[in-house]
Amino acid sequence: MVTREEIRGHWNELRGRIEEHWSQLSPHDLDELEGQTDQVVGKIQQRTGQASSEIQQEIDTIVDDMSKSAACATEKLGEGFEKAVHKTKEQFQQASDAAHEQYEHINESMQRGYQQAEQTLRKNPVESVAVAFGTGLIAGVIVSLVWRR
Repeated sequence: MVTREEIRGHWNELRGRIEEHWSQLSPHDLDELEGQTDQVVGKIQQRTGQASSEIQQEIDTIVDDMSKSAACATEKLGEGFEKAVHKTKEQFQQASDAAHEQYEHINESMQRGYQQAEQTLRKNPVESVAVAFGTGLIAGVIVSLVWRR
């Protein structure tokens, strides 16, 4: 049996289906009832002469169909959400892999540069110290000129 809450919660959809099923009812009839289960059954019985148990059974069937449709829509929505999550995870993994590759490439370049600098220092220690001293001297002069202004 359909509860009042189910009817009130889905009144607009149920109303449309009731209007289709029992065309003897006017829209005005249903406006007055606004989801009141026993009064809906009574109004349909009054207009059609159909037994209230049959009417209640048909309304139950309509509500069950609506519930099944809602469950199906929810299931499809869930499947779509799962697909979107899966695709997002794949894209994130691809981005992560690309970032890791770039990191490895940069790390290798830095290691090569460090090794080349170390080899140069080992081969030419005096020249390296002279270059470092000269660079420091020039940097010091530039900084002192900037500070004076």
